[in-house]
Amino acid sequence: MDFFAHQDRARTRSRRLAVLFVLALAGVVVAVDVAAFAGWRLLAGRLAPPRFFLETNTFVTLLIVLGGAWIETQRLREGASALAGRLGARALDDDEPLHRRLRDVAEEVSIAAGVPVPALYVLDEPSINALAAGESPAHAAVVVTRGALERLERAELQGVVAHEIAHIVGGDSATNARLAGALYGLLSLHLLGARMLASAFGVDSAAQRFFPLRIVFAVAGVAVSAVGWLGVAAAQLLRAGISREREFLADALAVQFTRDRDGLGGALRRIAGERPAALRSAYAPLVAHFLLVPPSIGGDRLSTHPPLRERIRRLYGRSMPALDPIADGARVAQAEPKAQVAFGPAAGLEAVPLLDVRAADSPSPAARLVERIRDASLRYESAARWLEALVGGLPNGGVVRAPAGGGFGVGGGFGGDGRDEDPADAELRAALAWVLSPAGAALRVPLLELLLARVRRWSSAHRRELLDRCRRAVERDGRVDSSEWVYYTLARHRLLPATPVAQHSRRANATRFEHSRALAALFAMAAAIGEASARSTRDALADAAALLDVPPPAATPDEVGTAELTRALDVLLALPPLSKPILLKVLRGLGRTPGDPNYEAFLRAVAAAIDCPAPRGAPAAQRAAAPSMRAACAPAPAVRTFGSASPHEIDADVLSV
Repeated sequence: MDFFAHQDRARTRSRRLAVLFVLALAGVVVAVDVAAFAGWRLLAGRLAPPRFFLETNTFVTLLIVLGGAWIETQRLREGASALAGRLGARALDDDEPLHRRLRDVAEEVSIAAGVPVPALYVLDEPSINALAAGESPAHAAVVVTRGALERLERAELQGVVAHEIAHIVGGDSATNARLAGALYGLLSLHLLGARMLASAFGVDSAAQRFFPLRIVFAVAGVAVSAVGWLGVAAAQLLRAGISREREFLADALAVQFTRDRDGLGGALRRIAGERPAALRSAYAPLVAHFLLVPPSIGGDRLSTHPPLRERIRRLYGRSMPALDPIADGARVAQAEPKAQVAFGPAAGLEAVPLLDVRAADSPSPAARLVERIRDASLRYESAARWLEALVGGLPNGGVVRAPAGGGFGVGGGFGGDGRDEDPADAELRAALAWVLSPAGAALRVPLLELLLARVRRWSSAHRRELLDRCRRAVERDGRVDSSEWVYYTLARHRLLPATPVAQHSRRANATRFEHSRALAALFAMAAAIGEASARSTRDALADAAALLDVPPPAATPDEVGTAELTRALDVLLALPPLSKPILLKVLRGLGRTPGDPNYEAFLRAVAAAIDCPAPRGAPAAQRAAAPSMRAACAPAPAVRTFGSASPHEIDADVLSV
């Protein structure tokens, strides 16, 4: 499953959605006009209808449908968390083991997918289901039912979460939000008729107290509701026409994230062995296309999803029997194996499960850090110190040394001289130093992402303070090199992403020439870090300008400072959502060394800055040359230092929080 092919399909789906909505709207308007004209003839006989009769009906119908669509779209723009609240979902409680397990698997899959960890919610429903929502990766949410938490094994839950995050990566969540708005608009006439009927027969309504008005409301309600059923049918057809193909794509991408088809496959087989159950929320019918499985899993032509057994067959390549249903209230064995998410593709490796990485002859230092970062008792000061080190490196030129007796030690003043230090803390400091060495370069970004996922839940004040500490760590020597910029940029945009309102504002104000200048600065830095030739850089820049429909830059600057690059990415944040993956695809092809952890970290920072999923994997021709797990421990090429900035420039332009 190619991420960029998925994005191309997302663009096609958006166009199809617009065309189908216009056709459905035209059908509803014609039906209303025909019904209104027939009603006039029935009541008034041969008397001609008033002037602008049909025009008025058309205007009112458009007002109701388009107004309903606009209102629902604005509600959904309040954020994915607002949608979760309307469903009745609640945020995770880390005191509950099942909730902690959900957070763990969501963090693993998000790092593998190259997106921020979405906000997580639990819906108090006994059935096994889940959904994802959000306009962009930085503002997404995943809702999982209580039944999924209690009745799925860890690998199965991981597959379900991976499927939902695949929808976020592929842009399906944004399409779903637009589709929900269109559906609400098409349903508005039917809902209006239903409310008129309720007013006619309500105990406390004015129509109940005044009988003639009751008759008028009842007749009008029946007529409007009947005509509105055409909108209901159009909405169902629209939803079925948009939603089906993307489920197969999300299933395939989920297997890529987890490297385990039995995870998602087992969850779908378990659902196939149970009776389908609709969500109890009154808002659920409007978001049926968001769900992992629809309330009815029979796979009829108007279903929002393909048949469940067909999805299972495509995952396994053959038909598989359903798993036995689990009694309500029962729980499967909750074994907690090590995480097996493939962090490798996002870091340029073929497969490097984070918890299984080993140094030459010693247990993985990264595994110790992962265990500590995931500890529910993680303290602010510990997180701050580790974040400072992962972003700004070791102070005073700290180095990794190998003390007598094996293991890892730290020199250069990181955390003191080690005297009177708790052995466990010393081991963690040594592990962190190893990750910051060339031997652990491939793991620096995954560990930083894992730590950022944990502190992202803290208050805005705490996150700003953490970024300020990172800024001071980066500017210790009075300059910001490209490596420090990469890790700080990643932290900045993970902890304080631009709001959707800010993105829309920048999109409205940015010009094509500003995009052109920003592209030139970005490709100059990419060429330096990726060690690309001048000719390949010019060709790649010309390709990007043509694909993004911006004027081609006259030339790339010979040298770009980090302050200028930060401003360039602020401009490129205003690119249309479906143009951003195109830019990242061109950038990926510019790197000279396949799987270079420095260039992969640069790509991930750029992706975070423009609010787009990180590109996955090397091109097919390069994938065979991707380093093995042991090769990940080999010395990594040094990141070139590009430009410098005074402390004033650092504060004002590069490291502002």
